[in-house]
Amino acid sequence: MRARGRITVALLALLTLAVLPSAAAAASPIEGVWSFNGGQVAVQAQDDGTFTGTVVVPTKFSECFHPAGEVMWTEIRSQPDGSYAGLHKWYFADSGCVANPTGGLTAWRVLKAADGSKFLRVCFSAPGSSSQPTISADGKSQGATFGCSDSTRISALPDVKQSDARKYLLLPGNANCIGRKKMRVRIKDPVGDPFERISVKLRSGKVTRRAKLKDRPHGAIAILNLRGLPRPTFTVTVNATTVLGSGVPGKRKYRLCSAPAAVRARSGTRGW
Repeated sequence: MRARGRITVALLALLTLAVLPSAAAAASPIEGVWSFNGGQVAVQAQDDGTFTGTVVVPTKFSECFHPAGEVMWTEIRSQPDGSYAGLHKWYFADSGCVANPTGGLTAWRVLKAADGSKFLRVCFSAPGSSSQPTISADGKSQGATFGCSDSTRISALPDVKQSDARKYLLLPGNANCIGRKKMRVRIKDPVGDPFERISVKLRSGKVTRRAKLKDRPHGAIAILNLRGLPRPTFTVTVNATTVLGSGVPGKRKYRLCSAPAAVRARSGTRGW
C-alpha cells in the first residue's frame, strides 16, 4: 500500500510539471489590455506559443485608424532576453489607408516605471525594412526605423463568460404580456472586449425576423418588429461574440397582450 502511495504521489508530481508550462505561458507579462495612441490593444497568447494584439478600442497609428477587432500585432514571440519580437500591421497612408500586406518588424518589452507600475514599450520599423528593433532591459532601443511608443497597462485580459450574459444582454422582462408594436433589446459591451458580431432574432411559429441594430456608445440597441406575428407567443434569441472571441448567448420567451391577426381571423373576432 505504501509503495502504491509513493507511485501515486510521483504520478501527481509529473502531472503537475506537465501543466506548469501552459500556466507559465498564460502568466506572460505581455498579456493584458494596453493603451495605445488613444485606443486600446489586448495582447493574448495563442495555441502555437505566439501572441497577438487585437484592437479593442479603435486607435490611430501614424495617419490611419485601426478599427476594433483588427489583429494589429502578429507573430509575437518571446526572446531569450525577456523582450518580444513580431510584426505590426501597416496601411498605405497615401492611398486612402489601404492595408499593407507586408508587416513591419517590431519589438515589445514590459518595463517598470519609477512608481512601480508596468508599461509596454513598442518599437517599430517600417514595412520592407530588414532592421529588427530591439529593446534592452533598461528600456534602450536600437534598430527602430519608425521610433517607439509607450503604453500603460489598462487591465488583465477580460474574462467574458456565458454565465454573465445578463450583464451584457439586457432583454426586457417577460413577467407581463407585451403590448407594444416594437421591442428593444439593449446590448452592453464588456469592458476591454467589446462585441464584434451581434445577432438578435425573433421567432413566432414559422416566422423568423432579424432585429435592426443601432450603434450606441459602449454597445448597441436591437429593434424587433412585433406587428403581424402568427402566434400570441414568440422567442427572442441573442448571439453576441466579442472581438477576442468570447460568445455570449441569450434567449427569452414572450407573449403578446392581444391575439395576433392570424388567430383573430380563425376565431372570428375583430380588433385588438
